[in-house]
Amino acid sequence: MRRDVQGVVLLMLSVLIFRLALGGAYVYYVKVSMKPLLLVSASVLLILGLVLVRDVWRGGDDGGHDDGHGHAGLSRVSWLILLPVLVVFVVAPRPLGSFTAGRQLASAPVVAQPAELLPLPPGDPVDLAIADYITHAEWGKGETLRGREIRLTGFVTPNPDGGWWITRLGLACCAADALSWRAQVRGVRAPSPDSWVEVTGRWVDGAEDGVPAIDATDVTSIAEPQNPYE
Repeated sequence: MRRDVQGVVLLMLSVLIFRLALGGAYVYYVKVSMKPLLLVSASVLLILGLVLVRDVWRGGDDGGHDDGHGHAGLSRVSWLILLPVLVVFVVAPRPLGSFTAGRQLASAPVVAQPAELLPLPPGDPVDLAIADYITHAEWGKGETLRGREIRLTGFVTPNPDGGWWITRLGLACCAADALSWRAQVRGVRAPSPDSWVEVTGRWVDGAEDGVPAIDATDVTSIAEPQNPYE
């Protein structure tokens, strides 16, 4: 690939990363804590791209070759490198949803000392992340949940065997390693798949395949949160 094309590719990649990081859409791909690393990476790519383009503009060797017809040739395949970049520019990124969650086994977060789970804060309903709800229900045997009103936030995932789950995907690093955390919702008809809801209810014993249940008293539709992952 010619040096000028290399420079353009690096510049476009840097602009894309800056756009995702500063615009907030990067949370669809990686954890929130990785934003500083993305900004540093984009800055390095920007500098390298400017250096390559500057060298070509100053009359340096562009790395081209003669294709036998008297002009420098460039493999058309090289431009395919820009295709993923252009796709992200044109198509707005979306987070993973029920399609992904419904095809994963539910994962219970691992805690070091499940017997020492702290009691929930006072006041009902108490807002819990779904991962924390699973931890209290499975590792803590529901002892900290008994008699408490819980509110969970997530998106709707249909259960192929009937009913539905309130779901949240958790990232260990990036979207490629997302884990499905969900709770079975009882007592309320399922809203449309992938819609975001708040489910208020009480823990009920009787987990199925490691998925705890919540007996819902209220389901409220909400807007998708800025960070859809836990």
